[in-house]
Amino acid sequence: MQKNIKLFDLKRISKPAAHSAFTDLIENPFDESRQTLLCCYRQATNHVSADGLLMVLTVHKKTFRVLARIRIQEHNADLRDPKFSFDGKRLILSTYAKTYLDNGKMVSKMRTYFSTTGLSWSGSNSYGKSGWWLWNHNWLGSEAYGFAYNRPSNKLSLYKGDPTRIMQLHKDDVFNQNKQGKGYPNESTILFDSEGNASVFLRRDADSFSAQFGTSRPPYTKWTWHDLGLYIGGPAAVSLGAKIFIVAGRHVDWVTRKFSTKIWLFNSQSKELKELHTLPSGGDTSYPGLVVENDSLYVSYYSCHIDNEARVYMAHLTGVDALTN
Repeated sequence: MQKNIKLFDLKRISKPAAHSAFTDLIENPFDESRQTLLCCYRQATNHVSADGLLMVLTVHKKTFRVLARIRIQEHNADLRDPKFSFDGKRLILSTYAKTYLDNGKMVSKMRTYFSTTGLSWSGSNSYGKSGWWLWNHNWLGSEAYGFAYNRPSNKLSLYKGDPTRIMQLHKDDVFNQNKQGKGYPNESTILFDSEGNASVFLRRDADSFSAQFGTSRPPYTKWTWHDLGLYIGGPAAVSLGAKIFIVAGRHVDWVTRKFSTKIWLFNSQSKELKELHTLPSGGDTSYPGLVVENDSLYVSYYSCHIDNEARVYMAHLTGVDALTN
């Protein structure tokens, strides 16, 4: 049987703004009817401007109608790359905050907010060393795990803890240029199976630019890495069970220099990465969020393919059930 997915619906959900980008998506944990999703993204003047704020949208699954819009903003701080996680009671929103001082220097900290409704949010909690970006995390029981990177150090380190309080170093130098011979590891997404085994998809932006797939068992101090052979920017992944993952992120055609947001199917046993779909996208694009529900895949992402302006889109694809048959 041909394993593929089809685009069923697509809609822009961001309001007109100079630059709307860097999304994440989660099923609304506070909606007992299971009819809504929560999407977050950064809104700013441009990709690297110092005025980023966060938008949190409640989106109806069937119609993609936006039911609520929440704005989170900090004085004199650029809030970047928001990410959701859920600890069983609280929905947590993490972001990387860049603050520009009067002397012209920039300091950065991880910041988190939490909600028990999805409609109102706590004040921010800051943690971490300046310059270290814990881009994403995931929960295993009562602790969250996530990889932090620092560009000058050219390495990736594993942290664990409670992001609404503090994340502490668990294992230093999990991936670095000296050990693996591959440079600038950065954005990653980490997942755990029912036995606590960890899988991670890792972006790199040096030498071959090839993404990496990593695995580890508790206590996550020894990691095995596999080169995926292609570039994946802003990686997102969701497990379908039985060592099968849906992976999404930015793809680059190095010949034409064209950018797009793609979806792949990955078999962690055979290490086969199969392209499933290219979303309508181009230019500055990627940073998807993924939610699987039965035969449906919901994807949030941003793209400049319509009018050369970064907008946030919601896509509904079908055909997930056949991917594991």
